[in-house]
Amino acid sequence: MSSTADFASTQADLTAVPSAPFSRRAFAGVIDLLVLGFVGVVSCWQLGLRLLDGYSDLPELVLAWFFLVAAPAAVAAIMIIDAVRIGQTPGKTAAGIRTIFDGVEKRTLPTSDPRVPEPGIPALWRDVRVLRVAIQILAVVVVVALIRWMFHNLIEKMDELGLPKGFDFLDKPYGVALRDAFGFNVRDPVWKALFIGFKNTIAASLVGVFIATLVGLFVGIARLSSNWLLAKGAAIYVETLRNIPPLVVIVFFGFAIFTYGPLPKFNPSNPPWQGKLPGSDSNWIIVSKDRWAIPSFSEEGNLAAFWVVVLAAAIIAAAVWSWRTRRNSNTGIPHHRLAWSLGTFAVIVVLAFIATGSPYSWSWPAVSESGRKVEGGFSTNSGYMALTLALGLYTASFVAEIVRGSILAVPKGQTEAATSVALKAGQRYRHVVLPQAQRIAIPPYISECANLIKNTSLGIVVAYPDLTQVAVTAWGINFPAPQLVLILITVYLTINLVVSALLNVYNRSLQLKER
Repeated sequence: MSSTADFASTQADLTAVPSAPFSRRAFAGVIDLLVLGFVGVVSCWQLGLRLLDGYSDLPELVLAWFFLVAAPAAVAAIMIIDAVRIGQTPGKTAAGIRTIFDGVEKRTLPTSDPRVPEPGIPALWRDVRVLRVAIQILAVVVVVALIRWMFHNLIEKMDELGLPKGFDFLDKPYGVALRDAFGFNVRDPVWKALFIGFKNTIAASLVGVFIATLVGLFVGIARLSSNWLLAKGAAIYVETLRNIPPLVVIVFFGFAIFTYGPLPKFNPSNPPWQGKLPGSDSNWIIVSKDRWAIPSFSEEGNLAAFWVVVLAAAIIAAAVWSWRTRRNSNTGIPHHRLAWSLGTFAVIVVLAFIATGSPYSWSWPAVSESGRKVEGGFSTNSGYMALTLALGLYTASFVAEIVRGSILAVPKGQTEAATSVALKAGQRYRHVVLPQAQRIAIPPYISECANLIKNTSLGIVVAYPDLTQVAVTAWGINFPAPQLVLILITVYLTINLVVSALLNVYNRSLQLKER
């Protein structure tokens, strides 16, 4: 029997090993012939279609010759390889030894050992490694062919209808006014209208995600409360909202609260409700069916210098956070990095605000003399309010279940340990339970954020000029729909990929690191 040392100098060749019986090789050959025949028929059929239809463009000709030459050649090569290798055994077996792995270590054993499995090499179409690669290649080919087929049909139909295939229409006048798009004129180009719709989509998404996160966290914890009334109220909220379509929720908020709700109208004869600051004529809020307004900042000057300092303050605050973390690791002293970082940032920003001559000032909302619009402050329309409130509260019902499930997934011993060291309920959640539950909650939470962002397209039912409504209006006035749909797909895909990437970075930072 050959030893391991003998094998090191033997280096047996695969071709020196006897092949499989004739019946096995014949069966593999028949299978290969059937595959070759199928590929040949498909190849001739595809080539004939292209030659008869008079295709002359380079991609079609390349595809045709691929079907005629490359595919049959690949199958023929498989037949030749199979004829040589089927049933052959690895080179070590020819030398009388074989290496096996028993789950702990690799060992070299003689082929006569009963622990050594039968070594025969299978045909390519039965080899798991080959099948994995082949299936992946086939999947890519099918997807590319399907996309190519759909694109070809689209181009043919656009040619029949005489639709333009470029994006030159983006520079043409939009021709329709946009709700609350101050500074936008109907003669402005289409791309500017789409950009305004994009900003409105981002505004609705950010506020909606904030509402969903805050309310969902509270409701999820409330469902686990020992207070019967609080727990049942949270359960009713979740089971009610999450079983209603989001479109219905948006319509309900738009009509029940704003269109037909108890809020006052906004016109000279019926002014909106105005909340006054105590001892002042300034409004802290204006509320009506059509418009809400709150105080905001107005620009005064020296903005560039101020924001440069703010950026520098953020970098310094990050450095302070890192310093406090390292200090805690080295000495064990409580880091209080949040307080230190925010304090540092706030002090620098306040000093910069004073040094640059107050680049911002308060702007208080007020009803104009005509009684028809708001002057000053930040104001928004009922469509935005209905959309963000509806989507925020609707998505919060799903976030609440994610929070509840993640908290229940934290081992009970963690809560018992926190209770044993006299931590109060709020401290247990803040310092022990929620930090561990985050690792479980973030992946499904990412999906809910993506769903909320996509659902902002439903704002069209409450006349909110988001990106979808702007695009739908554009193709309703004879701008090409395929290009506008492609823009919608690209923008929503990009937004969700960016949000998912950022949240995945945060998620990876929470995962336990093995040493």
